[in-house]
Amino acid sequence: MSGIKPVFMKEMHKVFKEPKMIFSLFILPVIISVGMYGLIGFMAKNMMDDIEAHSSVVYIQDMPGALAPYFEDYNAVNQVDYVSLGVDADEDSIKTGIRDGSVDLYVVFPQNFMEDIKSYEAGSPIPDIATFYNPSEDYSKKAKEDFEAVMNGAFKQDILEERLGDIQILNVFTLDANNPASVIVDTNKASGKMLAMLLPYLITMLLFAGTMSLGSDAIAGEKERGTMASMLLTPVNRISIALGKMLALTVFAMLSAAVYIVVLLVTMPLGIGMLSGEGGMSFALNVGQIVMVAVIMLILAFFYVSVVSVISVFAKDVKEAGSYISPVYIVVIIAGMMTMFSSGGHETFEYFIPVYNSAVALGEIFTGELTVPHFLMTIGTMLVLGLVLSKVIASAFNSEKIMFNS
Repeated sequence: MSGIKPVFMKEMHKVFKEPKMIFSLFILPVIISVGMYGLIGFMAKNMMDDIEAHSSVVYIQDMPGALAPYFEDYNAVNQVDYVSLGVDADEDSIKTGIRDGSVDLYVVFPQNFMEDIKSYEAGSPIPDIATFYNPSEDYSKKAKEDFEAVMNGAFKQDILEERLGDIQILNVFTLDANNPASVIVDTNKASGKMLAMLLPYLITMLLFAGTMSLGSDAIAGEKERGTMASMLLTPVNRISIALGKMLALTVFAMLSAAVYIVVLLVTMPLGIGMLSGEGGMSFALNVGQIVMVAVIMLILAFFYVSVVSVISVFAKDVKEAGSYISPVYIVVIIAGMMTMFSSGGHETFEYFIPVYNSAVALGEIFTGELTVPHFLMTIGTMLVLGLVLSKVIASAFNSEKIMFNS
């Protein structure tokens, strides 16, 4: 096995002597991640600020004059046009405006609204205010929400006080009225849950992406160029050649994914913080969690390298290897995405499903819920499968028919 080191060093030198490879593996991920999450947070914050600052176009029909004082603030930030039925209210054109987005809200008060409220008796019809809005338009939804806030706020309170005297009579009991400390939350775990929705999927996907691009070239590419044949004719043991290449690919996949993950752990909380209107998101991993993440990434990278390598060994060229690897990549993406919408409480058998188990385990590490048995099941499954595939690759390297495409 002394030949493993020179093969490993050859593969490492082939990548690190090429500036374009260094850029694509270690610099481009930083640029993409910082740009993507910075842009997402910036655009989302701008969108929310724009909705808040927008002056909605609102038509209110037959509103009683007694309500005017309650709408002073609403009128100050919106373009409100008060119309009357049969006089200046063109209902069809207003509704058309709502549909095309030029009008945000149309409100129709029933005739004799205030009189019906004041003369209300048990069993009488309750006055109903009709509103028309477009839920597909953010401005329209906001206009309706603000209108409801006015009607359900001070106005309704005043009417109830006038009708009942003491509106506290309506309260049978209160909930947490004198308990300001009712919320008990682990902020680190709460932040971890947010990261656990995306990071496991991204980690599993990025690891495979890095392996896929390098793995097909390292074996199928060299077979296609003829350099593999020259290497196999050297005195170096063929199993050493296979293991040296797999070791180098594992290191490359780990380094590339590690760069992505470190950047994601820095930029994603900032992006989420901008989206939520906060300065950032508090999150930290303890030493044990960091070790678990590193071990799972290492074993997963080894498994991916084994999968890509076994495909590349049996492929005649890079194009054929790529056509076989692409469906596997889709499976990896689906397995990672399945964990994004999981509510937790995974069954034991799920920790034996390749790739999916790693995404599940990574998510539970970020939330602090991964148990040692489930951790061992996850890495054990991936390690055993990787070793089996490595045995297949070693056997293939000893086959003249496979390695020389004969």
